[in-house]
Amino acid sequence: MDRPIVACIQHRVFLPKTTDEYDAHLHRFLRMAKAKGAVLALFPELSGVATAFPLLRGWRNMLLKEADQARRGKGGWWQQVKSKLAGSAAVVVKADLRTSFLRALHDMPESLYDAYYDGFSNLARQYEMTIVAGSLYQLDPDDGVMRNISLVFGPDGSLLGRQAKVVLSERDQEVSQAADGWGVIPTPAGRVGILLGNDVLYPEPARILAYQGADMLLTMGAVTRPATFHKIRQAALARCQENQLYGMVSFLVGPDPFAPADAPPFVGKSAIFAPLEFTPRFTGVMVEVGSPLAEAVITAEWDYPALEELWRESDTPLRREMPLLQAGPILAQVYARALPLTEAGSFMLESPEQEEAAPPQPEEAAAAQEMEREPEAPVPEESAQELMPEIEVPVPEEETPAEEAEEAPFPPIMPILPESIYAPSSDELEDAAEVLSAQVHMQSQMVEVATSEVRDEIQRASERVRAAASETPDEIEDTIAAVVEETTSA
Repeated sequence: MDRPIVACIQHRVFLPKTTDEYDAHLHRFLRMAKAKGAVLALFPELSGVATAFPLLRGWRNMLLKEADQARRGKGGWWQQVKSKLAGSAAVVVKADLRTSFLRALHDMPESLYDAYYDGFSNLARQYEMTIVAGSLYQLDPDDGVMRNISLVFGPDGSLLGRQAKVVLSERDQEVSQAADGWGVIPTPAGRVGILLGNDVLYPEPARILAYQGADMLLTMGAVTRPATFHKIRQAALARCQENQLYGMVSFLVGPDPFAPADAPPFVGKSAIFAPLEFTPRFTGVMVEVGSPLAEAVITAEWDYPALEELWRESDTPLRREMPLLQAGPILAQVYARALPLTEAGSFMLESPEQEEAAPPQPEEAAAAQEMEREPEAPVPEESAQELMPEIEVPVPEEETPAEEAEEAPFPPIMPILPESIYAPSSDELEDAAEVLSAQVHMQSQMVEVATSEVRDEIQRASERVRAAASETPDEIEDTIAAVVEETTSA
């Protein structure tokens, strides 16, 4: 598939009463994606959690589900009244969805997994689309450990692969454990690399997936802090540019069902990325959602032949010219010791001379002393003569022996950008003129507002003086002039 159309879905999580209700919610997005010709759809992190809510039993959970109807604005006025009453009752009886969900994870993990698997598998088969399902806390089939896992389903509904989260957030650490690494998942739409949440904040995971042959980097997030969603989004864009790959980031939005009603909601602006050369204004963003709280479906077409041509002919050959010989030895030492940045500083400051000057171990010192006691055997004359070359042929400085030339390191990568002065295009000049015009207009408006405020203040001061004065008209005018001068100088 040379030019697949992909879809990125941004939606809210809610408390469905039945499985069919949540399936109908997801159908809305997939129908739009299918109508636009999409062959692959990406859902946000933790969106699969909602498949477990219909399985939560008990009257307290029913109150929470009923109260969620009012928060979503569903039903008529009577339904709204019932939902608000249910919400008040849930507060009184201290109904806690988070506690119920954690209990279900412990008591019936297989049932939750089956509901999640069947729901997204049926959607993939019905729409004949590759679906990267939103993640769910589930038992890892490899070792039986609870992890934050996303499943990938093919157009026939079959399971193509899974990816678990490695870098855990505070929410994840309370429920799950970290995975061991990252792997590429082959699909009909291309080789998929998945980065869940904080995994995308580090360049190494994306580079590992690129080395494994990934065609795309798919990021999913579920965060409530605007700064965090911007970090994840900017990191996802950077990972695509570093490896010259296509990519997407999908965010969960709306109220957090696990948090109190006044807690901040999930936020994010999902987007589809491409190498800078493939976007009109060289931003790397092909399309994005306009609101950080709205539900949306965005689509774009990816051109794989053009991407491969970019790898071969780009003036910034990031995939071909990499400073591995320069960075490799240092990174190998740091990575071998698993040192984070906070601990690597002192290690990097240690010089090789200091390491050589370190005192020898007792065993090494004893061996050295033993060697000093033993007399050295004389070198036979014939051997000494054989070691001395009869004719010494000097090698010119400008020449390098063939064997040494093969082992010589590559020179460091030189800067790609030319030193000549950059000449802006006509479009860039027009954009700059528009920005300058807008700034001038804004400044003029600010001057007008300030002038109006001064004029109003003078008028009010004049009226106050006239109302309170009992002097003669000439004295009143003098007082007004003094007030005006004082106000203007202030």
